[in-house]
Amino acid sequence: MKRTLLALLAISLISVGCNPKPAGSGTPGNNTYPSGDQTYSPENVRKVLDKQQKAAFKFFYDGAEPQSGVALEGNNRGNTVTIGGGGFGVMAIVTGIERGWITREQGKERIRKIIDFLKGADRYKGAWSHWHNPDGSYVAFGDQKATGDLVETSYMIEGLIVAREYFDRSDAEETAIRNDIDWLYDTVDWAGYTGENKDGLYWLWYSEQDRYSLKISGWNEGLASYLFALGAKDGHDISPDLYERGWNVPVYPNRKVNGYVFPLGNNVTGGPLFFSHYSFLGFDPRHMQDSKVWYWQQNLSHTMINRHYCIYDAPASHGYNSCLWGLTACYGAGSTPSYSARNPKDDDGVIAPTAAISAFPYTPFYSAQVLMELDRIEACQGEYGFADSYKPAEKVSNRNHLAIDQGPIVVMIENYRSGLIWNLFMKNERVKRALERAGIGEPVFREGFPFIAADTKTGLYDLMAHPDKEKYELEYYSDESGKVSFKILQKATMDEIQSYETDIQAGLSAFQFDDTKVTRGKPYIISMTLPSKKTYQIEAILH
Repeated sequence: MKRTLLALLAISLISVGCNPKPAGSGTPGNNTYPSGDQTYSPENVRKVLDKQQKAAFKFFYDGAEPQSGVALEGNNRGNTVTIGGGGFGVMAIVTGIERGWITREQGKERIRKIIDFLKGADRYKGAWSHWHNPDGSYVAFGDQKATGDLVETSYMIEGLIVAREYFDRSDAEETAIRNDIDWLYDTVDWAGYTGENKDGLYWLWYSEQDRYSLKISGWNEGLASYLFALGAKDGHDISPDLYERGWNVPVYPNRKVNGYVFPLGNNVTGGPLFFSHYSFLGFDPRHMQDSKVWYWQQNLSHTMINRHYCIYDAPASHGYNSCLWGLTACYGAGSTPSYSARNPKDDDGVIAPTAAISAFPYTPFYSAQVLMELDRIEACQGEYGFADSYKPAEKVSNRNHLAIDQGPIVVMIENYRSGLIWNLFMKNERVKRALERAGIGEPVFREGFPFIAADTKTGLYDLMAHPDKEKYELEYYSDESGKVSFKILQKATMDEIQSYETDIQAGLSAFQFDDTKVTRGKPYIISMTLPSKKTYQIEAILH
């Protein structure tokens, strides 16, 4: 439907930003900021990214259990260490080295301690338990005392693979780290978790009763378990056929939810946002497509659906807005204190900072809105960065922390800023074997801008200058080599303010332009003409 310019500009105010006056105030259509405001300038966003990413990192370095070096389940959970959250912590340690928060030697010493703990800890068919004591003995998970936990083990392996690729020097210490990590992966009996009927992978094994529970089937956070099982060495691996039968993700190729293409899973609201985080801290969805889906599109749509619900469809009494959104598993807060895997079908007015902020690679500006708003709210600050949850209507937080929530904040911010964790993980040979056996390969793109999604309510894409590169950046795809040209036009007047032309090779390329001639918060048209002579346009707010 065509809109008049006046109507388009009016509705665009919903997505531009939030009123930085009283934090968390206002309604979705009233959270605007003046044109030219510098709230989302690279310098301002970078300062808060640095502050909050480092604070969450400290949970895994300063706040780890001292005997084992592994992350605590939570900062108020005694000395119980967590295997899955500990794997996220390994990735956080690597991030901390690269960011200069600790030295390589300090990081190496911590990873060495974690590996030594894992080598001596209780294992069940090679898998660790959900939780352990500092001496390595297992802590019963659930009323029936599950021992082996395959999904939590997968997340530890995910982190260890990143460390294996990072410590790549030829000296004895780093060689030993790599060898030990290979051995830990190779001694997980993934095939031993295929249940009595060998019909798929199972989450839990109860060694005392030789019983399995919770078949892992999609769409959920269990994809990593199947992929690691496919990538395992012969004898401990599973077949591609078992992966297809066991994972068995429902597929709806033409389904759209609130205008977003969303092919996987029966839950039309996507479930809690950790589905698009946990497996994808290491597995890079940009480079993952199979016969069913391009995983980037699935995860981007999941995030946008979650955001759409919070801003446009949730009860007004919840107090959500374009700077306060994001539903996933977290502690409760205020009058609803219980832990829950919150999502649009299970929403009690509690958002989790990890939800939107760990979505930074998918929705940079929308995640930055939440980042900057929560950073202004004193109630949202905990010992190690953002509190685990916040209830906007009551302006109250649960200031505790969970490893599985703080870890994705560190890692996914880094994947957005530098791609560090994705790049390390995806070059691992076992990971390559896993993806090949799963039938997952590089995407087949159409010409245009494949990585973005406009807000379907406004029809506008919100583009933020990258906080580290200090430029606006758009990736685009061309079928042909040759000359490509770009024009940046003011939406209101159609005046050209910048133009750009260059020669490219067929495939993916990136277009960058600076912010010196644009006014933040204003609508622009970005026009691209490819060697094929096809023209593509984006209507965008530049922040």
